[in-house]
Amino acid sequence: MFHIEDVLQLKDREDVRHITRRHILTMLPGLVLALILIVIPFFLMFPMFSWGIFGVILFFIAVLLGIGVAIRTLLLWDADILIVTTLRLVDVDQRGILTRIVSEAPLDAIQDVSWSRKGILQTIFRLGDLKVQTAGATANIEAKSIPHPEAVHELINDMRHTQPAKKAEASPVVSPSPTVPATQAEKLKAICAMLEKYSAEELTRIETILKARERSSIADAFLGDENKDA
Repeated sequence: MFHIEDVLQLKDREDVRHITRRHILTMLPGLVLALILIVIPFFLMFPMFSWGIFGVILFFIAVLLGIGVAIRTLLLWDADILIVTTLRLVDVDQRGILTRIVSEAPLDAIQDVSWSRKGILQTIFRLGDLKVQTAGATANIEAKSIPHPEAVHELINDMRHTQPAKKAEASPVVSPSPTVPATQAEKLKAICAMLEKYSAEELTRIETILKARERSSIADAFLGDENKDA
Protein backbone atom coordinates (compact mmCIF):
# COMPACT_ATOMS: atom_id res chain seq x y z
CA MET A 1 0.00 0.00 0.00
CA PHE A 2 1.04 3.58 -0.67
CA HIS A 3 2.23 5.81 2.20
CA ILE A 4 2.36 9.60 1.92
CA GLU A 5 5.61 9.66 3.92
CA ASP A 6 7.32 7.94 0.98
CA VAL A 7 6.97 11.07 -1.20
CA LEU A 8 6.21 13.96 1.14
CA GLN A 9 7.91 15.30 4.26
CA LEU A 10 5.75 17.99 5.80
CA LYS A 11 7.42 21.31 6.63
CA ASP A 12 6.79 23.50 9.64
CA ARG A 13 3.20 24.79 9.74
CA GLU A 14 2.25 22.63 6.74
CA ASP A 15 -0.85 20.45 6.76
CA VAL A 16 -2.37 18.09 4.19
CA ARG A 17 -5.72 19.48 3.06
CA HIS A 18 -6.76 17.01 0.37
CA ILE A 19 -5.67 13.77 -1.32
CA THR A 20 -7.27 12.67 -4.57
CA ARG A 21 -6.79 9.60 -6.77
CA ARG A 22 -8.02 8.71 -10.21
CA HIS A 23 -11.67 7.70 -10.30
CA ILE A 24 -12.22 4.05 -9.41
CA LEU A 25 -13.84 3.63 -12.83
CA THR A 26 -10.37 3.92 -14.41
CA MET A 27 -9.45 0.52 -12.92
CA LEU A 28 -12.23 -1.21 -14.85
CA PRO A 29 -10.21 -2.20 -17.99
CA GLY A 30 -7.39 -3.73 -15.95
CA LEU A 31 -9.73 -5.58 -13.62
CA VAL A 32 -11.83 -6.90 -16.51
CA LEU A 33 -8.67 -8.23 -18.20
CA ALA A 34 -7.58 -9.84 -14.94
CA LEU A 35 -11.00 -11.44 -14.50
CA ILE A 36 -10.89 -12.88 -18.02
CA LEU A 37 -7.43 -14.35 -17.46
CA ILE A 38 -8.54 -15.95 -14.20
CA VAL A 39 -12.04 -17.19 -15.08
CA ILE A 40 -11.57 -18.55 -18.61
CA PRO A 41 -8.91 -21.14 -17.60
CA PHE A 42 -11.38 -22.63 -15.08
CA PHE A 43 -13.98 -23.08 -17.83
CA LEU A 44 -11.33 -24.75 -19.98
CA MET A 45 -9.67 -26.59 -17.13
CA PHE A 46 -10.62 -30.16 -18.18
CA PRO A 47 -9.69 -29.73 -21.86
CA MET A 48 -6.41 -28.07 -20.85
CA PHE A 49 -5.61 -30.78 -18.32
CA SER A 50 -6.22 -33.37 -21.03
CA TRP A 51 -3.18 -31.91 -22.81
CA GLY A 52 -0.99 -33.21 -20.07
CA ILE A 53 1.74 -31.27 -18.33
CA PHE A 54 1.67 -28.58 -21.02
CA GLY A 55 -2.03 -27.86 -20.34
CA VAL A 56 -1.49 -27.74 -16.56
CA ILE A 57 1.38 -25.26 -16.95
CA LEU A 58 -0.71 -23.13 -19.33
CA PHE A 59 -3.60 -23.12 -16.85
CA PHE A 60 -1.49 -21.88 -13.93
CA ILE A 61 0.30 -19.30 -16.09
CA ALA A 62 -3.03 -17.76 -17.15
CA VAL A 63 -4.35 -17.68 -13.56
CA LEU A 64 -1.13 -16.20 -12.15
CA LEU A 65 -1.03 -13.66 -14.96
CA GLY A 66 -4.59 -12.58 -14.18
CA ILE A 67 -3.75 -12.20 -10.47
CA GLY A 68 -0.66 -10.18 -11.39
CA VAL A 69 -2.67 -7.85 -13.64
CA ALA A 70 -5.23 -7.30 -10.86
CA ILE A 71 -2.55 -6.52 -8.26
CA ARG A 72 -0.71 -4.18 -10.64
CA THR A 73 -3.93 -2.31 -11.45
CA LEU A 74 -4.75 -1.82 -7.77
CA LEU A 75 -1.22 -0.73 -6.85
CA LEU A 76 -1.00 1.81 -9.68
CA TRP A 77 -4.38 3.27 -8.78
CA ASP A 78 -3.48 3.48 -5.09
CA ALA A 79 -0.10 5.20 -5.68
CA ASP A 80 -1.14 7.69 -8.39
CA ILE A 81 -2.31 10.65 -6.31
CA LEU A 82 -2.49 14.43 -6.07
CA ILE A 83 -1.77 15.95 -2.65
CA VAL A 84 -2.88 19.48 -1.72
CA THR A 85 -1.21 21.00 1.34
CA THR A 86 -1.29 24.46 2.85
CA LEU A 87 2.00 25.28 1.05
CA ARG A 88 2.21 23.27 -2.18
CA LEU A 89 0.85 20.70 -4.61
CA VAL A 90 2.53 17.31 -4.92
CA ASP A 91 1.67 15.15 -7.94
CA VAL A 92 2.70 11.47 -7.78
CA ASP A 93 2.61 9.87 -11.22
CA GLN A 94 2.95 6.09 -10.80
CA ARG A 95 3.70 4.72 -14.27
CA GLY A 96 4.73 1.23 -13.25
CA ILE A 97 5.50 -0.92 -10.24
CA LEU A 98 9.06 0.46 -10.18
CA THR A 99 8.53 3.79 -11.98
CA ARG A 100 7.38 6.83 -10.05
CA ILE A 101 7.58 10.53 -11.00
CA VAL A 102 6.93 13.14 -8.31
CA SER A 103 6.28 16.79 -9.26
CA GLU A 104 5.93 19.63 -6.78
CA ALA A 105 4.61 23.18 -7.18
CA PRO A 106 4.48 25.83 -4.43
CA LEU A 107 1.12 27.56 -4.18
CA ASP A 108 2.69 30.97 -4.79
CA ALA A 109 4.15 29.71 -8.11
CA ILE A 110 0.74 28.71 -9.53
CA GLN A 111 -0.49 30.99 -12.32
CA ASP A 112 -3.67 29.27 -13.44
CA VAL A 113 -5.87 26.32 -12.45
CA SER A 114 -8.45 24.83 -14.83
CA TRP A 115 -10.56 21.71 -15.05
CA SER A 116 -12.45 19.98 -17.87
CA ARG A 117 -15.06 17.27 -18.29
CA LYS A 118 -15.67 15.57 -21.63
CA GLY A 119 -17.98 12.87 -22.83
CA ILE A 120 -21.00 11.04 -21.44
CA LEU A 121 -19.08 8.82 -18.99
CA GLN A 122 -17.25 11.72 -17.36
CA THR A 123 -20.48 13.68 -17.08
CA ILE A 124 -22.46 10.79 -15.58
CA PHE A 125 -19.79 9.76 -13.07
CA ARG A 126 -18.67 13.36 -12.40
CA LEU A 127 -14.99 12.89 -13.17
CA GLY A 128 -12.61 15.04 -15.19
CA ASP A 129 -9.12 16.44 -15.68
CA LEU A 130 -7.36 19.13 -13.66
CA LYS A 131 -4.53 21.28 -15.09
CA VAL A 132 -2.24 23.53 -13.04
CA GLN A 133 0.05 25.98 -14.83
CA THR A 134 3.04 27.28 -12.91
CA ALA A 135 5.60 30.03 -13.36
CA GLY A 136 9.31 29.72 -14.08
CA ALA A 137 11.04 26.35 -14.08
CA THR A 138 8.38 24.69 -11.92
CA ALA A 139 6.75 21.79 -13.75
CA ASN A 140 3.09 22.01 -14.71
CA ILE A 141 0.80 19.53 -12.98
CA GLU A 142 -1.98 17.54 -14.60
CA ALA A 143 -4.31 15.10 -12.86
CA LYS A 144 -6.49 13.04 -15.18
CA SER A 145 -9.82 11.32 -14.53
CA ILE A 146 -10.18 12.44 -10.92
CA PRO A 147 -13.58 12.59 -9.18
CA HIS A 148 -15.13 16.02 -8.69
CA PRO A 149 -12.35 18.11 -10.30
CA GLU A 150 -14.36 21.29 -9.71
CA ALA A 151 -14.09 20.81 -5.93
CA VAL A 152 -10.31 20.34 -6.12
CA HIS A 153 -10.09 23.38 -8.40
CA GLU A 154 -11.97 25.51 -5.87
CA LEU A 155 -9.84 24.25 -2.97
CA ILE A 156 -6.56 25.09 -4.74
CA ASN A 157 -7.77 28.58 -5.59
CA ASP A 158 -8.86 29.15 -2.00
CA MET A 159 -5.43 28.05 -0.77
CA ARG A 160 -3.72 30.38 -3.26
CA HIS A 161 -5.76 33.38 -2.14
CA THR A 162 -5.04 32.78 1.53
CA GLN A 163 -1.26 32.66 0.97
CA PRO A 164 -0.63 36.46 1.03
CA ALA A 165 -2.62 36.80 4.24
CA LYS A 166 -0.60 34.06 5.90
CA LYS A 167 2.66 35.65 4.83
CA ALA A 168 1.55 38.99 6.22
CA GLU A 169 0.65 37.36 9.53
CA ALA A 170 3.92 35.44 9.70
CA SER A 171 6.20 38.39 8.90
CA PRO A 172 6.84 40.65 11.89
CA VAL A 173 6.27 44.38 11.58
CA VAL A 174 9.59 46.19 11.85
CA SER A 175 9.23 49.59 13.49
CA PRO A 176 11.88 52.28 13.18
CA SER A 177 14.39 52.61 16.00
CA PRO A 178 13.07 54.90 18.75
CA THR A 179 16.50 56.48 19.25
CA VAL A 180 16.98 57.52 15.61
CA PRO A 181 14.10 59.42 13.96
CA ALA A 182 13.21 58.45 10.43
CA THR A 183 14.23 61.87 9.07
CA GLN A 184 17.64 61.72 10.74
CA ALA A 185 18.25 58.23 9.38
CA GLU A 186 17.36 59.39 5.87
CA LYS A 187 19.75 62.32 6.17
CA LEU A 188 22.56 60.04 7.32
CA LYS A 189 21.96 57.73 4.34
CA ALA A 190 22.02 60.68 1.96
CA ILE A 191 25.27 62.00 3.46
CA CYS A 192 26.90 58.55 3.21
CA ALA A 193 25.82 58.29 -0.43
CA MET A 194 27.39 61.69 -1.15
CA LEU A 195 30.64 60.80 0.64
CA GLU A 196 31.05 57.66 -1.49
CA LYS A 197 31.60 59.91 -4.52
CA TYR A 198 34.61 61.74 -2.98
CA SER A 199 38.23 60.65 -3.42
CA ALA A 200 40.44 59.49 -0.56
CA GLU A 201 42.22 62.86 -0.35
CA GLU A 202 38.93 64.75 -0.14
CA LEU A 203 37.67 62.41 2.56
CA THR A 204 40.87 62.98 4.56
CA ARG A 205 40.36 66.75 4.26
CA ILE A 206 36.75 66.45 5.43
CA GLU A 207 37.84 64.30 8.35
CA THR A 208 40.44 66.94 9.37
CA ILE A 209 37.85 69.69 9.26
CA LEU A 210 35.40 67.68 11.39
CA LYS A 211 38.07 66.91 13.98
CA ALA A 212 39.07 70.59 14.13
CA ARG A 213 35.45 71.58 14.69
CA GLU A 214 35.11 68.99 17.40
CA ARG A 215 38.24 70.28 19.20
CA SER A 216 36.98 73.85 18.86
CA SER A 217 33.63 72.90 20.39
CA ILE A 218 35.38 71.22 23.32
CA ALA A 219 37.62 74.26 23.88
CA ASP A 220 34.66 76.65 23.78
CA ALA A 221 32.79 74.53 26.29
CA PHE A 222 35.86 74.45 28.59
CA LEU A 223 36.40 78.23 28.41
CA GLY A 224 32.73 78.82 29.07
CA ASP A 225 32.92 76.75 32.25
CA GLU A 226 35.98 78.75 33.44
CA ASN A 227 34.22 82.06 32.88
CA LYS A 228 31.29 80.86 34.97
CA ASP A 229 33.64 79.86 37.81
CA ALA A 230 35.37 83.26 37.69
